[in-house]
Amino acid sequence: MNVAFFFNSDHPSLGTYYGPPVMKRILGTRALQKANRHMRVSIGDILTYGAASSSRTPTKANLIRLCRAVYRPKAFDRLIIDRLEATHGKATVYCWLFQNMPAQIAESLVGELTPDAAFLGAMDVDFTDPLHLRFFRNSLCERYRLNGRQCSLFYEMGDNEDPDLVVREIFEQYGFRVSYEDIGARHTIFDSYDTIEHFRRVDDFKVVFAGLSGLDADQTADLVLSLEELHPKLFDAFASAARALKRAKTEDDLAQAALSGRRLLERTADYLFPPQKGLWKGRKIGQAEYKNRLWAYIERTMAEANISDTDISSRLGKEVDRLFELFNAGLHSDSTEEETKAAFRDLVTWLSRVIGLAPAAARRPYLAYEQGLRTFLQDAVMDKAEED
Repeated sequence: MNVAFFFNSDHPSLGTYYGPPVMKRILGTRALQKANRHMRVSIGDILTYGAASSSRTPTKANLIRLCRAVYRPKAFDRLIIDRLEATHGKATVYCWLFQNMPAQIAESLVGELTPDAAFLGAMDVDFTDPLHLRFFRNSLCERYRLNGRQCSLFYEMGDNEDPDLVVREIFEQYGFRVSYEDIGARHTIFDSYDTIEHFRRVDDFKVVFAGLSGLDADQTADLVLSLEELHPKLFDAFASAARALKRAKTEDDLAQAALSGRRLLERTADYLFPPQKGLWKGRKIGQAEYKNRLWAYIERTMAEANISDTDISSRLGKEVDRLFELFNAGLHSDSTEEETKAAFRDLVTWLSRVIGLAPAAARRPYLAYEQGLRTFLQDAVMDKAEED
């Protein structure tokens, strides 16, 4: 789940520059170092003051109403209400937002932080809620990736790696191994995957697929972050598959679901290993050779990651062939509802394992935004030519 942790930036114990003290208090709990889970972290102030002051009725009463609407959990409510409400209209709330945080780690972190008088509590955040989307996902700055004791510090598109030595030193002080990562065009003007509609599609995937036998909410949530970094548009196909699965009763319904499954495999192949001329180990890897390209991605990634176990590539590759056969059979009404759902479960399991071979290899920080970037550069060149 996505979990936000709040602090009173005006609390005297934090001093005038509250970012580093809050970081030390969070990392000092040692809870995050125990999380064997890929999480992205966004930080920043909750901008309710600016939103209220720019409204048609910028009164203190409306500011308080807005605050109460923003700090509204869906399922995970660990807010310390008296402390939090004392800040409404008086103090800026500072936030650390963790995407894909396990409930156990969230509880541990809350337990360690609650005695701290500057801590205001925590809650889950739902990006299908307009206020949560606005004040958390689209207003906070995404800064770090954590996985156990491994930490990546994000740097922004167009910048060179410009390490913040203070931040690096704090992470290393608390036992993290630090590296740097290009965040690409995510959270820029080129990012069109920041809408309610997109996150509703993501939610459709999580709700339906987590309910399949053999899958759970943690597995699907973990895959969500990886798929977003490969290409957010995959959720168009996943949402279509989820809706088809949810209503699948008739033969036509099952055939539509199977078609969605095959499209998912095809789009995954396009993003992981785009079509190329020539051959890969004697196999064609053009536009129509989806299976071959998925085999090629597995083999190339294992070689680059120095994974020498050939049984792994054989199992994952044969599973690709089997999944295509299952979905093709479903297109011809040869699969039952149970078999179709099992095929989607196996697809999610297979995709998680493939990405897990080398998560960094499956990240495409610019792929989803190429068209916008290309148009922007073309317009800039034309404008420059007109000026000259």
